Amino acid sequence: MGRLSAAWRDLRIVARGVWLNVALFVTLLLGAVLLELAFNSYPNADFMTLLVRAFHMSILEPVELGTGIIPVLLTFTLPFLTVVIVGEGALRVISIYLRRGRRSEDWDLLVAQTFTNHTVICGVGELGRAVVQQLVASNPDGQVVLVDTRPDILAELGLKGSNICQVQADMTAQAALEAASCQKAKLIILTSGSDAYNLEAGFKALRMNASAEIWIRLYRIGLSKLLDLEKKPNVHFFAPYDHAAKDFVGIITGPSKRGQGAGT
Repeated sequence: MGRLSAAWRDLRIVARGVWLNVALFVTLLLGAVLLELAFNSYPNADFMTLLVRAFHMSILEPVELGTGIIPVLLTFTLPFLTVVIVGEGALRVISIYLRRGRRSEDWDLLVAQTFTNHTVICGVGELGRAVVQQLVASNPDGQVVLVDTRPDILAELGLKGSNICQVQADMTAQAALEAASCQKAKLIILTSGSDAYNLEAGFKALRMNASAEIWIRLYRIGLSKLLDLEKKPNVHFFAPYDHAAKDFVGIITGPSKRGQGAGT
């Protein structure tokens, strides 16, 4: 069942990667039919017959030559345009599919586009890596997309599941956030070491997805009070060192520690 699910998922990813090329090919055939109808190239042929004839032209199969110049032009141009439109898309996606086992960056981009209600983590430094590991440990089947310019982060973390992928790009770029499907994400976490990067990506992510829960790491947590983002109920700021310090002080000054100190 697991293999069937994986095969079905891969099929959906491939279909999503080639749908535009297929749509263009259908448009090409319909355009050829309309030209033939407009110039009355085949007076006795109906629409479906012309459509089938256009398809045969596109794959270099011999067809009856009609009247006028249009059938001649289509005989030469349809195969060429078919190779450009369909061949490029199909070959590209098949090549990406065959290399998917090596964590191909292009395959990860196709995978990310199929995710919905997932988690996006931008800026995967030490904190980001720790967050990823905790999320995967708490929900092994959860869909996660990492956004970072450094390659092979998944391999370094030992993560191989089909539900997690990486977009190798600048987290502040609109295209990178779109590639990570931030517009469909449920949770977006910005954990880079730069307040400026986190804030810029946070603004863009909020514009793309106003309903997602967005967590923004800030070293200077006071900056949040100067921004309109603080007024958004789904946007949260956090300073990990503050939380870590509170937890640490709680441990070293807890009741058990104080009792040990009094007895020594």
